[in-house]
Amino acid sequence: MSDASDQHDEVASHRGATAPAGRVLLVGLLGLVLAALLNADSLVEQAERKPFGWPRDVSLAVWHPVQDVSHRLRLTAPRDAIDEATGRAGDDADDEFEFPPAPDDTATPPGTTTPGTSTPGDETPATTTTTTPPEPELRTPTAEEPLRVWVGGDSMSQVFGQSLVTYVEDTGVMTSTLDYRISTGLTRPDYFNWPAHLDGEMARLDPEAVVIMFGANDAQGMEVDGQVFERLSEPWLAEYRRRVAGTMDLLRADGRIVYWVGQPIMREPGFSQRMATLNEVFQSEAATRPWVRYVDSYTLFANDAGAYEAFLPGLDGTVADMRQGDGIHLSRPGGNVLARKVLDVIEADADLS
Repeated sequence: MSDASDQHDEVASHRGATAPAGRVLLVGLLGLVLAALLNADSLVEQAERKPFGWPRDVSLAVWHPVQDVSHRLRLTAPRDAIDEATGRAGDDADDEFEFPPAPDDTATPPGTTTPGTSTPGDETPATTTTTTPPEPELRTPTAEEPLRVWVGGDSMSQVFGQSLVTYVEDTGVMTSTLDYRISTGLTRPDYFNWPAHLDGEMARLDPEAVVIMFGANDAQGMEVDGQVFERLSEPWLAEYRRRVAGTMDLLRADGRIVYWVGQPIMREPGFSQRMATLNEVFQSEAATRPWVRYVDSYTLFANDAGAYEAFLPGLDGTVADMRQGDGIHLSRPGGNVLARKVLDVIEADADLS
């Protein structure tokens, strides 16, 4: 009798010990599900950042249904309210913006004439003349009417941009806006649509000098009309050139100069070569547009032999580490060096000598 009672008590004790553990596991799982529902938009964004391929497809297949459920239950309302309060709402990454068609390679170069149609009796045939637009000039700013400078682009614009806006404000005759977006560029408007964003910001702020930097995230597959182009392939380069040209044209305005900053040399040789290829696109497109200045940073951070070098002289002449640990992004001394070079170009254009 006592043995049976002891066994009964042991079983009851065992059940009492396992029940709380099971409830803890269930509560933990419910917590993970709730967290996923509350952060569904962020999880989808992270999936969208991935390069085109099956890992991205799988991630989106998992998180899109979670996002749909979250939106139906209005579980994103608290986060939306926080974003609204902190000024992070209203991002136009999903806004549509279409560049004009790529120009015909056989189009008449600026400054030339082409034969046209003529009516009977005309002694000379009609011609069509295309002229190169005049080169814009920055006005000389004053403390009362400071020059409006906008600085932005991908993550490479962060440290460099912070240095530049500091130098700009220190002039006493310029004011600035910094707008960098990590993990963005021109190849993935499905993640963040820079042209649409720039279109709105240029209308809102009307800057007179635009300093912009893209490319660090752009050497990846690009989707066009449902087809994915392999990075740096011929169709990829043609489409990327169209987007660069379209962005430069979008930024054009009377009295405005665009300073397009190229990517610096990188520690990893293959990545560095890809950036050099993109820089060639930036430089050649800028060369055909009087309102765009290409600012080279590739050679600025190379040694005398033209190779990558992290330790170089800073603005005060003291050798400092110009790069962050990833061999890609600029350190504060590196950001200062590039910012000073860009500001020198702006000050020359604004005649602040």
